[in-house]
Amino acid sequence: MTGHTAAADWDARLRNPDCSDAERSAFRDWYEADPSHREAYELLQESVSALLSVAHSPEMRALRDAALNERHNDDKRRYALVACLAIFALMVPVAANFMMRGNPPPSQIDLEAPTYYATTVGQRSGITLEDGSVITLNTDSRVHVDYSGEQRLITLLKGQALFEVAKDPSRPFIVTAGDQRVVALGTTFDVRLNETAVEVILVEGKVEIEEVPASGWKKPAPLVQLASGERLVATSKASLPEVTKIDISKATSWREGYVTFENTPLTEAIAEMNRYSTVRIVPEGDGISNLHITGLFRAGQQARFTEALQVYFPIEAQREGNVIVLKMSQPL
Repeated sequence: MTGHTAAADWDARLRNPDCSDAERSAFRDWYEADPSHREAYELLQESVSALLSVAHSPEMRALRDAALNERHNDDKRRYALVACLAIFALMVPVAANFMMRGNPPPSQIDLEAPTYYATTVGQRSGITLEDGSVITLNTDSRVHVDYSGEQRLITLLKGQALFEVAKDPSRPFIVTAGDQRVVALGTTFDVRLNETAVEVILVEGKVEIEEVPASGWKKPAPLVQLASGERLVATSKASLPEVTKIDISKATSWREGYVTFENTPLTEAIAEMNRYSTVRIVPEGDGISNLHITGLFRAGQQARFTEALQVYFPIEAQREGNVIVLKMSQPL
């Protein structure tokens, strides 16, 4: 079975209401075992998201309503034909893309029950779930939602999300990101999945954070409990997670479209700004790594950010296409 075929198989199994905890854990093992598995699975989700975005768009809903109207006059028939052609035009390249990789086409996926949500670079999106809980996705992020009668399971596959959890003591709200699992009943918290770490910020309420076991189904002991205003950073299983107090408003300013820095190394600030734009800022030379910055900046506005840097520091910027190169104009 190819990686792409396996990705489609896992997707179908995860969408099954009878999917067990053992199967979900086995999926995580498969997903993390090989970069090609992650690539195949994310390609599948991007294709599904593309289909869903069109199938559920206001324009497509209007076309479907027109097609189902009792007055089947010629105009309505033309609307129905346009709707069918629009969906077909989208399905053909996506289906072909998967068939060339040995996958079943996405027509096998139920478009009326999306369980994956994603954002592109620079986009933020709010999703209200069936129980009233709200997920706010930050830039370039993806989650899988799996609700059952006993628990509410969320997997953060990529990026960052803020969760506002509706209270339901009978159904715990569980978010898995990397090798960390956050358990909450009714609270608000932020989770970010980096290449090397998982960060959890508690905005209000209480959460338990536990390490996902490498194998087996035995529930691990709680790793740590967070209080409001605390952030946990887990970098690896070999080291203990670090818990610190933070300024919540600054840490979650991305919800309003801003990025906040406080004595942050400039190279880290540049990397953070690059998350929100397809225009990349590239620092060159050793001098920039010695600089630190404090301030509030609009996410995605790379040109204004680099203009501000040139005011604060002896830096010059040169843009070539979608790349802005920063260099020290004089030594410090």
